[in-house]
Amino acid sequence: MKRILILAVVSLLTACSSQIQVPSIDNILPSKELDRSMYLRGDFTLWDAEPQYQFQQVAPALYQAYVTFSTPGKVYEFKVADTDFSEGYNCGYSDLEPAGQALVLGKAVAADCNTLYNYFSFTPAIKGSYIVSIDYTDYDQPKLTITKK
Repeated sequence: MKRILILAVVSLLTACSSQIQVPSIDNILPSKELDRSMYLRGDFTLWDAEPQYQFQQVAPALYQAYVTFSTPGKVYEFKVADTDFSEGYNCGYSDLEPAGQALVLGKAVAADCNTLYNYFSFTPAIKGSYIVSIDYTDYDQPKLTITKK
């Protein structure tokens, strides 16, 4: 439905004037939607894909999972992955990130979804519930963010 609406707007704009530069529909919408369930998998789940840590789509190309970290100061390690840690669906930190694997509350970092061993790490200052978000707007370079709930 959204694609049809955007195409209609693009058609109207291009019919009004040949001078208007309209971006390609492929640049407006994400290039690919997830075709499988993704999970927050880490030392707190024994690296299993557990239903309570399944990511839910909350907006186009944006997925979130909730986690409770109960030990302040402990380093928690995790990845975003499907049930099989499949190629293209096994997301850890990107080697391009200057900060490496350590996440900072509220700061988006690049994820590499073809990594075998690069896991994220987060050290909560206080115990509580957190939201882990992964943004696939740029499917080839998703961004991961952790925020306090």
